[in-house]
Amino acid sequence: MREAGPEDERSFSERLFGSRYRLELLAAFAAAPDGRVNLGVLAEGKGVRAAVYYPAIRDLLAMRLAVRIEQVTRDRRRWYERSGDDSLWESFAAVIGGLQQHFEQIVGADTGRRARHERVRA
Repeated sequence: MREAGPEDERSFSERLFGSRYRLELLAAFAAAPDGRVNLGVLAEGKGVRAAVYYPAIRDLLAMRLAVRIEQVTRDRRRWYERSGDDSLWESFAAVIGGLQQHFEQIVGADTGRRARHERVRA
């Protein structure tokens, strides 16, 4: 069994959802005012390549939690839109917010333990 202390939020996502990037993608869909997400734009904002989100978006498409939007304009970027009732995504947003807050508490507590431990050694 793996140790429960995650190093970063992506490690936390991997342990909870089985994917380092699924939490980020779900959070992006839940936070998008129009419910639309472009993987390239998301990736650029997070400092990763869009390809890291491909497995997670395929899973969301398979579960019908997202759909691919057909190109309407000459914009070559591929957009996805969340599916389902708004109350579902409001619930996701609440759960994601709670998980992120929990992660921050874990990291803060973990940092405090290390700091105390380092002082004892000194």
